[in-house]
Formats: sequence, structure tokens, C-alpha cells
Amino acid sequence: MPNIRTKEPPRLQAGEYVRSNLWILLIILSSVCLFSIAAVTDAQEETTVETPEPVSLTEASEKAKKVYTQLMHAVYLQSFDKDITNAKRIYDMLVQQNPDSAFVWYKRGQLRYRMQDIRGAEEDTREAIELNPSHIPATWQLAQILAHRASYLNGKGGKEALDTLKKVTELDPDHLMAHHLLADLALSSQNPDYSTAETALKALTRIMPFEPTFHRRLGVIYQEYLEKPEEAIDAYKRVVKIKPDDVRTLISLGYLYLKTGKLTEAQQTFKNTLDLVPQDVRGNLGLGLVLQEQVQRAIVSGNGKAESESVGIQALIRDAETHLGRAIFFALEIANRTENGRQRANYKKIVVDAQYALANVYLLFENLKKAEDMFEQLLENDPEHIGALYGIASVYQTMGVFEKAETYLRKTLSMEPAHEYALNALGYLYAEQGTNLDEAEALIKRALKKSPTNGAYLDSLGWVFFKQGRFAESVTTLESANQQAPDSVEILMHLGDAYLKNGELEKARNIWQQAQTIEPDNEELQERLK
Repeated sequence: MPNIRTKEPPRLQAGEYVRSNLWILLIILSSVCLFSIAAVTDAQEETTVETPEPVSLTEASEKAKKVYTQLMHAVYLQSFDKDITNAKRIYDMLVQQNPDSAFVWYKRGQLRYRMQDIRGAEEDTREAIELNPSHIPATWQLAQILAHRASYLNGKGGKEALDTLKKVTELDPDHLMAHHLLADLALSSQNPDYSTAETALKALTRIMPFEPTFHRRLGVIYQEYLEKPEEAIDAYKRVVKIKPDDVRTLISLGYLYLKTGKLTEAQQTFKNTLDLVPQDVRGNLGLGLVLQEQVQRAIVSGNGKAESESVGIQALIRDAETHLGRAIFFALEIANRTENGRQRANYKKIVVDAQYALANVYLLFENLKKAEDMFEQLLENDPEHIGALYGIASVYQTMGVFEKAETYLRKTLSMEPAHEYALNALGYLYAEQGTNLDEAEALIKRALKKSPTNGAYLDSLGWVFFKQGRFAESVTTLESANQQAPDSVEILMHLGDAYLKNGELEKARNIWQQAQTIEPDNEELQERLK
């Protein structure tokens, strides 16, 4: 059966195909439009709404409209310095037309301030405030003008500026910039008003409680000016809570803890600092000072342990030596490479402070050779360091090098005649040698004028009396010394010697036996008791 092929319809060319589809689309859109027009017409017929008659503006409304338009034009020209001259012309016209408008006066004052016409700006702003005493922007603007002038005139007019800023904060207790400027101005005036600065910064911490800068500045005021260490600690703790890696605040907090005797907190704070910056000079110095204080307390307590933790004195000394040595090394490194004279002086002072602390650690532990070397290094850096002069004298006195001890004690007293430790030390040195006893008596009595109940000073004076052969006076004075320091073996030995020379043998034996209960292995006591 023959194949019957169905005839294919003629194929459209590409252009013809597009034209065909366009016609179809136009037909559909036309239908939709006609339907929409019909629907709208029906809706209008069903919901006819009458257009309200236009309301005529009153004369006052027309004037307000005109003023508003001109004012907005002036503001536009003023913004971004588009055309300040023309803006000024419009403001001048508005001031004449509306002399009772505080806002218009304020805006012209604002423009004149920008144009550096300070006097004109002040006049306009004061006029605005006179018209409306509660106008916050105008009061703030006047405060800025007055503060600018006070800064330019080295503080002249600063009080009015402060009073105006206080007025702003009364009108708007949350005015951030006013509190900020108030704190700055109160601190920078010739007679700083720390109380006002404190109030302003406390307001700033209330407005922005998570901004560490305000808490830090408040802490500085408490620490350096108002002498409120506990409040300063609280402020710095808030900073660290907000920003745990704030090294500068950690350092300040650590030294405050050290100053207030909170050694455990100080130690932990300095350790946190060094975890962040191991080479921090002040952090190493601070931790070294804490360890030095712990060594001293442990020796004084006589238990060989630190108060904060069960660590032997040897370990404390080793750690103190490590951190104070690092402070010296890093501070010298910075001082030698910096070209800033002030910075160099600051780091050299840190070197001296660290050397002094380390020398005292050695002296406390009676490592006399190391103490001598460190004091000598310190005196090379600062030949007039009173503490080092007295310290090295103590080293030589303990060593029995009395000539050098006398030299350094006299140098100490030549620089600070009322140095009570040096007065007592030199007097006792003479008493031990049995020389210059009249001078020794005078020196020790000068020390006692400053500290009348000091047991060590009373012991020194009693020993001078003993060497002078004034045994009854020696007994009386040494009994007073014993009352002030009942556990001092040295005072008890001296008192026993005085009793013996005063013919009171039984009292001498009893007092030496009392001393032996404190130091059973003391060979000098054993010899006396024989």
C-alpha cells in the first residue's frame, strides 16, 4: 500500500513568528484594559466622594508658611557650606521680621559661630536664651562659645562656661556632649574642679555604661586627685570587665591593689597583665614589688611562708628576682633606644625603682653581697637616691664595715636631716662602737621626737645609756622598749645586760630565759645564762 504523507503546514520565519505572538499579546492587554476601565467606572458610580472645598489660609498662616519656607531655604544653604553668605542674608531678614523667635536667633547665632564671628554668635545665642531660657540647643551653643573663649584666653571666663554647661545638663540630664565637655573643662581649668568632673563622668557612665573610656577617666580622678582608692578600684574593675585586655587599666588596678595592701588581688592582676604582654615593664615591676612585699611579710611573721599562698621564701625571692630583673632589662632596652627625653627619663626611673626593690629583697634575706652590688648599680644611675644611700649603709653596718656605714649614713642625713631611720642607725652604730656617745644620744632623741613609741629607737637610746654607764636610765628606757616590742630578742638581751649592771641579777636571768624561749639556739643567750 502506498505511503500517504500528511502535508505539513508551512513554517513561519523567525520574524513572522514574533509578529504573530505580539498581535496575540496586544489583543489580551486590550481586553484587560477595557475590563479595568469598566470596573473603575462602576466603582466610581457606586462610591462617589465629594472633593472638599479648599480652606483659605489666614494671614498668620500665610506668614508662618513664608517664614518656614525662608528658614528651610537658609538651613539648606547653610548645610555643607553651600552658600553661607546668602544664608546669612536670609537669617538677617528673618531676625528683623521675627524678633521674638528664639529659634531664629539661635540659628543665626549658629551660622555666625561657623563663620568665626564669635562675638556675633554669642550675642544672637544670648538673645535666644533670653527669649526662651529653656532652649537647650541655644544654651549648649553658648556653653561651647564660652568654653572656646576660655581655652583661647588660658582659662579666663571658665567659671561662666562651667555654669552654662551645668545649666545644659540640668535642662537635659542625658546630654552626652555637655557632660563630656563639662568634665574636660573642669579638669583643664587653672583651678581644676575635680568634684564637677567626677559628677560629669558618673553621668557619662550612666548614659553609656559599656563605654570603658568614661570609667577609666573616673578611676584616674579617684586615684590621682580625690584620693578615693576604693572607688578607683571599682571604676577600673568595670573597665576590665568591659575590656579584659586593657593593659593600661590592669596596670593601674594592680598598683592600686598593691598600695592598699591587697597583695593577692595585685598579684593576680599583674599576672593577667603579663599573660597578655609578657615583656610589659610596669607589669613585671608591679609583680616584683608584690613578691618583695610578700617576702618582707613572711620574714616579719617568722613562718617562712607567704600570706597569700603556701610558698617558701626562697621561691618568692627567686620569682621577685626574675620579674624585677626583667623590669630592669626591658626598661633599659627602651630607655637606650628612644629619642624621646621624657620617655627615657620615665624608663630610667623604672630601672631605679626595680633596682631598689631587688636590693631590698637581697637585704631582707641577708644576701649582703648581692644587695651591695645592686645598691651600687642604683647609685650609679641616681647618686642622690635617699633610699639607696640608707640601704647600702644598712648593708655595711650589717657586714661590720662601720666606716663605710658611717659615711653613707652621714650622706643620707646631709640630704635629709630628719631621716629618722638614719638618725637611729647612726646613733646605734656609735653606741655599738662606744664612740661619739653624746652625739649618738642626740641623734636617737631626734628620731624619737618623730616616733616616741618606736621600740627599736628606745632600745638604741637605752643601749647608749648603758655604754655611758647610766644603768638605771638604761633599765627604764629598755623596759619601755620591751613594752613596745615584747618579742624582740635583741631588746631582751640588752635589758638583761642592763639589769645585770644595775645589780639586779635575778631579773637579768629571768629576762634572758624569756628570750631563750623565743630563740632556743641563740648562742649569745646561752653564754649569758652560764
